[in-house]
Amino acid sequence: MAENEPTHEISAEVADLLQRKGTLEIIVRIGEEDFLRHTDLRRELLMSSSTIQKRLKAGREHGLWDQRLEEWGDVTAKVYALTSLGDSLYARAKERELVELYQSRREIVRTIQNRERRVVLESSPADADWISDITMEEHDIQHVQKFLEQFTDSEST
Repeated sequence: MAENEPTHEISAEVADLLQRKGTLEIIVRIGEEDFLRHTDLRRELLMSSSTIQKRLKAGREHGLWDQRLEEWGDVTAKVYALTSLGDSLYARAKERELVELYQSRREIVRTIQNRERRVVLESSPADADWISDITMEEHDIQHVQKFLEQFTDSEST
């Protein structure tokens, strides 16, 4: 941090909140974009919607970010923007390269999940009735085509 940049001391309650799963990552994501909606966070972070909602509420109560209404096309949406305390924590997180590390972790976890799905798909019988429950949008086109072949092969026989 620059010498003339204000530093914020945090309370024990805020320190406790920062130690809870996802709080600091939410600060980093909002800090990267200036403001985000709950749906943006839910799509990007590897957390449940309820965890995100709890952290957003607690972060608002502890002054890490503010909630405001913004026009998004024809819809009014709640968006979250960092307060000066949140900005200070974001700057500290950025100095420690948490922005890059969180992004890398999300990419690694998604890669692992995709490869796990591929193993399941490649190891499963083509006629398994549950196979269509596996999320396909995260697979590459080759694996989607292999999945779809089970339907075209059965029609031609």
